[in-house]
Amino acid sequence: METPIKEKELPIVELEKLGLYKDGALTLQDGDIAAMLAGRRTELRRLYNLEMDGFKMSRLDAKLSLLREEDGKVALKIHPIYNEVQPHPLLNEKETKQLLTGKLEAISKTFDDKGIERKLIIEYDEQTKEFISYYPYQVEVPIKVNGEMLNEKQKKAFQHGEIIELEDGTRLRHSAADSKGVKSDAKRLIFSVLLDGGLSYLVMRGLRHLASNGDLQKEGYTKGYNQALADMMVGKPKRGEELTVADQIDHSINAQHDRGYGRSGLR
Repeated sequence: METPIKEKELPIVELEKLGLYKDGALTLQDGDIAAMLAGRRTELRRLYNLEMDGFKMSRLDAKLSLLREEDGKVALKIHPIYNEVQPHPLLNEKETKQLLTGKLEAISKTFDDKGIERKLIIEYDEQTKEFISYYPYQVEVPIKVNGEMLNEKQKKAFQHGEIIELEDGTRLRHSAADSKGVKSDAKRLIFSVLLDGGLSYLVMRGLRHLASNGDLQKEGYTKGYNQALADMMVGKPKRGEELTVADQIDHSINAQHDRGYGRSGLR
């Protein structure tokens, strides 16, 4: 899948200083690499022997992201865990509280940028205690989820961080604060995306729960998921026969696994 940053652009020197590049190879997990290339943040990582702003730290828990600067170069950003919530200039007190309490997962805000009205989607990263914002148009939307074609209303909702519900009952939303870029009430989903002019499948497993109210997350082996998985394995739609989970596991799957999804211009 096309990403705003290419792997060859990774700031190797900076990664090496953090101990994340050794002996010619990255020590980051594939999911973290995919998140960074897509413009999102990694999972929390423990970094050792850091020097930041003149201070030396033997250990720091933080997330990492990449930022393309005005000169086109790609820089590495470190997002530590703050002691206090970091305010966002576009949020008022009520909106801030709604995001902090989880009453709202995302808020849409407009602002003037040199005479041009722009829209930002803002959500809260409870792990680092800071707000993340992104432009909706930067979110890459899947063509299908679990084999179901998304309509224009669903696509727009996904870009704005709103919950969409599939015919099989699965609920999901885009999340810039999540390394995989999506949360769902199901542990697994299959996205169909355009790649190199053709349709490609993206298997997403171990997703974070959409809800934070203690409800159990579904395993995700819905009829739609199983059929999309069967279609992926045979390389074409196969509606006359549905494979069982055991049948599916026995097949070799030619797909991108657990690589994360979408892109977000984080600010």
